[in-house]
Amino acid sequence: MVDQKCFAALKRGVGYWNKWRANHFHHPYDLRGINLSNRVLLGINLAGVNLAGATLVKSNLCGANLDGVDLTGANLTEANLSGASISGGNLTGAILIRVNYRGAELIGANLSLANLAGADLRVVNFSAAELSGANFSQANLSGVNFLGANLTQANFQLAELDGANFNQANLTQANLTRANLTRAQFEQGNLTEANLSQGILQQANLFQADLTEANLAQANLREANLSQAELTAAYLANASLVAACLKKANLTQADLTQADLTKANLTEANLRQAKAWKTKFNQCHLTGVCLENLRINLQTSFEQVICKHLYLAPNRRNRIPYDRKQRLSLKEFKSTIQNLIGTVEVRFEHKIDWTLLLQAYQEVNLKYQSQTITLSSIEVQTNSQFTLKVKVIPQQEINAIIKYFQHQYKLLLLANSKLSYPAKANQESSNSYRQN
Repeated sequence: MVDQKCFAALKRGVGYWNKWRANHFHHPYDLRGINLSNRVLLGINLAGVNLAGATLVKSNLCGANLDGVDLTGANLTEANLSGASISGGNLTGAILIRVNYRGAELIGANLSLANLAGADLRVVNFSAAELSGANFSQANLSGVNFLGANLTQANFQLAELDGANFNQANLTQANLTRANLTRAQFEQGNLTEANLSQGILQQANLFQADLTEANLAQANLREANLSQAELTAAYLANASLVAACLKKANLTQADLTQADLTKANLTEANLRQAKAWKTKFNQCHLTGVCLENLRINLQTSFEQVICKHLYLAPNRRNRIPYDRKQRLSLKEFKSTIQNLIGTVEVRFEHKIDWTLLLQAYQEVNLKYQSQTITLSSIEVQTNSQFTLKVKVIPQQEINAIIKYFQHQYKLLLLANSKLSYPAKANQESSNSYRQN
């Protein structure tokens, strides 16, 4: 409820209010639910005032002091807050549609679930602010500072974010669909499961950013810095990564179908189990890359690549060429790539029952008769581990085939162990009888 003394002082104008506040600094400033729409309140001091549920539609608060203000659920549609300071303010659930925040300070402010759709927020400082679930769709956020802010599930759809600073910010499950993020900074940011599909990220800095399971389909990442980025299971189908830097990036199980990586730098990147059908790796730097179980097809191109050596297992194992003093020849590279087409490695941690393995292989061939399934090779690893290379052409059902193969082998192994148990028990009983 509005405090009458506060209301009376405010009615006499900004100048009187500011003086009255200076002489009544211990007074509880309660203006909950007040209607200040269309009011000119330039330079007003509302620091720490309770304005929860207040209506400030089209009010002019340029240069106002709103530090620590409580604007929970307040309606500030089309209000002018340019140059205002709202550090530590609480705007949870506030309506801030088309608000002008240009040059405002919102350090540490709480704007969770706030609606800022279409707002002018250029050069605003949101560092360390609480913005989870906030709606920034179609807002102008050019040059905004979100350093260390919590933007979990925030909506930036079609927002203008050219040069925005998201360093160390939490953007988990945020919606950045078709947003303009040209030259934006995401260094060490958390973008897990974020949606950046069709986003413009040209020359963006994503150094050491976490993009696990992020959606980057059809995104423009030309000349972007993704070095040491975490891209496990990221969806990059039809994305443009021309001249992008992906040095030491982790692309394990990433989907790169029809992505364009022409002239990209993938030095020491991890492409383990990545899907790269019809992907362009032309003129790429691939020295030290890990290609274990990289899924490619005949349309995947590797023209004029630069690759001194590569690995077919993680942790720098299975180096090609084996001799560290030698460089990978073009013939060796082409042979390695040819062997990867349709090939998947299946690992066995324990001793293999070769009879049951062959039986499982035969059952797979019976189930998938339209596919050509070949056991390419069997490699003995350390600690009694075995790696079986299976080649499947065409590749459309390769995952299902491998899963069925493993499942059938386990079933046969289990059935065999149950059958052998009674015989073993009888043998032990006989031995015990003889001993007695």
